[in-house]
Amino acid sequence: MDKTVRGMYCLRCSSKQVVRGSLGESARFYPLRGFFKAILGKPVFINNEYSHACLDCGLIWNELDPGALRKNIRTFGLAPHSTVVMRVVHGSDDPPDVVPVPSNSPR
Repeated sequence: MDKTVRGMYCLRCSSKQVVRGSLGESARFYPLRGFFKAILGKPVFINNEYSHACLDCGLIWNELDPGALRKNIRTFGLAPHSTVVMRVVHGSDDPPDVVPVPSNSPR
């Protein structure tokens, strides 16, 4: 194939078989949220008109404004299991609180 992107490698499998394309007009990213936050939340728009896809593993990627993503997550939140991400979004580098497990309790 002679239409691959020169100098571009796949982020997943390191293949050089990468092509440029588009996700279409509705290229939006919706952070994973709980049910009610998903209804009220808004997407982050992808600002690069071109996307890339790997011909070997099928991975597709693009980029968005990280500031817009952080603002979106601060406003609308994430799924409950994403607490480490929320610390990054809010700028806290403190380690999470660790609750010791008693040695006689079942695991």
